[in-house]
Formats: sequence, C-alpha cells, structure tokens
Amino acid sequence: MRNPAHSESPTVLLRVSDGTFHMHRSFNDFSQATRSAEAYAGAGFHVAMISATGRFLLQFEPRRHRIAV
Repeated sequence: MRNPAHSESPTVLLRVSDGTFHMHRSFNDFSQATRSAEAYAGAGFHVAMISATGRFLLQFEPRRHRIAV
C-alpha cells in the first residue's frame, strides 16, 4: 500500500535549452515526457531526456518551420 505522504520521484528529466538558457522539467510518465520533448523541439528548443539516475536517454533536435515568402 502506498504512503500518501510520500511523493513519487521523477523518472525522467528533460533539459530544455535555446542555446543561451536552459531549464529542467521532470516527469513520472515516460510517454508524457516524450510528448513534451517533441513539443519543445517543435518550438525550436534542444531537448535532452535524462533518467532519474542521470543516464542520457534521448536527444531531440529543434525543428524550425520554414516560412514561405
């Protein structure tokens, strides 16, 4: 049985960077972390997915949308 006073540790950490600034987001759900990483990459950010133990898992490159002129 779970102890309600105990919070779950994050299992996945995202390191989101624009090249000059970075932030971290933590997730307990791998699929939600993946969707968020893809969304950040779609918005032009570099994203590294790291396990709770510090092991590098995946990298997402920024995707820039081309604008027709």
